[in-house]
Amino acid sequence: MAILNNFRRALLALLFALLPLAAAQAAGDFIVLCYHEVESEKSGSLTRTAVRAGDLAAQFAWLQASGYHPVSLQQILDSRQGGPALPDKALLLTFDDGKKDVFTRVFPLLKLFRFPVVVALTGHWLNVPDGGMVDYDGVPIPRSEFVSWADVREMQRSGLVEIASHSYDLHRGVLANPQGNTQPAATTRVYADSVYETDEVYLARLRTDLRRNNELIKQHTGVPPRAIVWPYGRSNRAAQDLAVELGMPVGMTLEDGVNTANTALPQLKRYLIEESPSLQSFAEAVRHLWSPDPARSVRIVPAQWPLVEEGLSRTLDELQKLSPNVAFVDPRVTRNGQKAVLFPTTRLPVAADELNHIAWQIERRAGSPVFIDLPVDWLGDHGLLADLARHVNFAGVRIPRAPGDEHALRALNVMERWRWPLRVAYAPKEAVAADAWRKLRPGDLLVLPATAANLALIPAGEAGRVLFEFDPGTQPPAEIARAMRRLEADGFRQFGLAGFPDTGFDPVWSNLSLRSQPLLP
Repeated sequence: MAILNNFRRALLALLFALLPLAAAQAAGDFIVLCYHEVESEKSGSLTRTAVRAGDLAAQFAWLQASGYHPVSLQQILDSRQGGPALPDKALLLTFDDGKKDVFTRVFPLLKLFRFPVVVALTGHWLNVPDGGMVDYDGVPIPRSEFVSWADVREMQRSGLVEIASHSYDLHRGVLANPQGNTQPAATTRVYADSVYETDEVYLARLRTDLRRNNELIKQHTGVPPRAIVWPYGRSNRAAQDLAVELGMPVGMTLEDGVNTANTALPQLKRYLIEESPSLQSFAEAVRHLWSPDPARSVRIVPAQWPLVEEGLSRTLDELQKLSPNVAFVDPRVTRNGQKAVLFPTTRLPVAADELNHIAWQIERRAGSPVFIDLPVDWLGDHGLLADLARHVNFAGVRIPRAPGDEHALRALNVMERWRWPLRVAYAPKEAVAADAWRKLRPGDLLVLPATAANLALIPAGEAGRVLFEFDPGTQPPAEIARAMRRLEADGFRQFGLAGFPDTGFDPVWSNLSLRSQPLLP
């Protein structure tokens, strides 16, 4: 222990001089950091979610030197229930999956720094007998690479480690559509024998899984978990309500951001620590010095594709070059003069069950979050919107209304029961009233055609929430590129295309693609 104490003092001495202190958080605010594997210094290649043990030790030392206060889950709950307020720069540390290194490498550091943490366990993996193999997200690894229940109890007895549920067997993909895509089990309707799960079957599957893991953890530790750490960070409001009902009032996601006193406990945000970041990068992330990337969008109309797979393949190639971070996808087609949709529903004719496949491929292969382009007449059809949210994986919606519109808010509430969280891109057809700007939530956008008239209507200070959309069908690409440069000079940085240019792609790409501008502040 003396050696460890000397190591800590040496790290602290270095780090006090290395970086300035972070800006203070508001009262009641806290951030949550999400870790996974912790590898030795001798490890070769690392997985995307791994950090090296030496890097983790340096990060812990920097947090302590910079005045951060790692808090326990109990402190957060107490503060919400009228107890002592959280300290300045409060921070919650979490470790997912229960790999053996959380006991062999993380636990000694916790005792050294006296940092409390939450460790989330997946029961199905820990129930594999000694000597067996664990299916770890499709990769077979020995059971010995995970903690034993004796390890878990020792960590728990220290008073520094709280055990959370990571589900029993939801940390995997399940068949999600006829095309064979597998998607996160906690939010996906299983497709089997040409039929999707109903609401009742889906919720019963989640209930059985979460309850089984709670009972397993209680059996081995004597205490049921109070928190659910959703696998892959994926959940919805129905799943969150179910977890609360089963005794887990705290839910953890992988949504970036600071948790304030108004953040709902079942929806806590966490920063995912990836690729063993340098200490400088880690410090910048914790101190919130990185502004979100500006939105860059493109509209996609699958109805224009003669053949779905051919059209999707060509679109993915274009998306990978353009690299937008928003893909507006139209869910409708017209067949034989009749309006139809591309997802399962009884509310309208179904042309084909293809939208979930299209959206998933765009997200996974092109890295572009999908926003569904909602027609205005869908906003009042809550049954149709619920079916869309049940069966299609998407990150947001484009709504042809102004911020604060009551029909839009009710529609959003319906969809978020099954698909959460949803960002909104408002694309009103009429001029935006002055008070509408105040009704935009953080992260939401106002999409406007890129015209001089619209530019003149933007209030001072609102440039960061506007996305100007250009139409390559009516404007030459070179002209679009020049207009983007002029708008950037005026402080507007968020642009979109109403479709892909047929020719002259390069000028637009160089101004629209974030990959072509890697040093944007």
